[in-house]
Amino acid sequence: MTARANPARTAAVRRDAYGAFAAIAVGLLGCNDLEVCGSTAEDITRDNGEVYRCVTSEDCPRTSRVNVCVTDVSPIAECVRCEDSRCVAVIPEAC
Repeated sequence: MTARANPARTAAVRRDAYGAFAAIAVGLLGCNDLEVCGSTAEDITRDNGEVYRCVTSEDCPRTSRVNVCVTDVSPIAECVRCEDSRCVAVIPEAC
């Protein structure tokens, strides 16, 4: 008998496949690297140690992979913001 001719076997195989998929999905969610438990703020300095000054966060130097912080909540990726007229890098801390 083929699998198409045996609906009970087809349903069992499908159920096992869904169960394996669900187990993998739960496992991946349990190992979430995006979970952030806080952040550290560090001044952005020039080569001579002087702090970069700013008026807005867009004035701060950053690489192409670093964004401007848009909220005061701990970010999931490094970002820069202007605090008290100085540029600050906000670095998330993983749990």
